[in-house]
Amino acid sequence: MPKLHITLHDGSQMDHELTDETVTVGRAPDNTFHLDDASVSSHHAQLSPKDDGFVLKDLGSTNGTKLNGTSLKANEEHILNAGDKIQFGKVESVFDPDNAGEETQELPEVEDHVLPVAKSSTKPSNFMNASPFQRKTARKDPIGVALYVLAALSIIASLLVTVMVFAMEKP
Repeated sequence: MPKLHITLHDGSQMDHELTDETVTVGRAPDNTFHLDDASVSSHHAQLSPKDDGFVLKDLGSTNGTKLNGTSLKANEEHILNAGDKIQFGKVESVFDPDNAGEETQELPEVEDHVLPVAKSSTKPSNFMNASPFQRKTARKDPIGVALYVLAALSIIASLLVTVMVFAMEKP
């Protein structure tokens, strides 16, 4: 099955099989192959089967279509060969006419592995809590405790003085 191997700006790749009679490429969602990239026109190019191959046609795109580095004229058909590099605006792709060399392979037989259950386990010496919210350890600060005691005593003393002042009789 013929494919387009497309590489996006972020480095991700995607493949698109050319299964339809005519494949349109562009930014608009009504295209067969939608490329959401600012350098791609809404209706950028068209790929269609012809004889035993495929032809590429630029649909008058703003940023143009390049075939192996050569800019294409609008509405001119160009025959595609295996490994041709197609550039839609700034989006690069490679034409793969036949994936016969990429035959599917069967998966190998899965072997059952029986792992013994551990009789005991110990925490590794360098083990640390994997939680992003580390536990807070209570640290005893003798100076801080002394300041709290001193503050409490001064509040009690000021309350006693206030009570004694109000309890005094006039002479």
